Amino acid sequence: MRKWLLDYPVVYLFGTDHIEDAIYNLSTKSLRIFKVLVQRNGTTGEDSHLEELTSFSVPYELSMGGSKEVWAESFLERMSSRWEECKHIWRSLDLQVSECYPQAIVL
Repeated sequence: MRKWLLDYPVVYLFGTDHIEDAIYNLSTKSLRIFKVLVQRNGTTGEDSHLEELTSFSVPYELSMGGSKEVWAESFLERMSSRWEECKHIWRSLDLQVSECYPQAIVL
């Protein structure tokens, strides 16, 4: 899949012959996790929880400002304009950013 298809700012691409390197590289890096959350129209009470529409990660050192970076604000603006077309389905749109710190993985 390509960036234009997913509309993600960043896509990690590793061939199957480099899967061990990919797991090692991503598990040893701090990452920022970006999640686009939506809430369906017509839901009330317990059913009105946020649902994850899409998510992606960016290496922490490439995303020091999180959701305040120009590209992140631009991404949210594009998602918001698409949300405008789907207001009859989705009640709200939100971008949440969290950190994921390196973890040891045993292969």
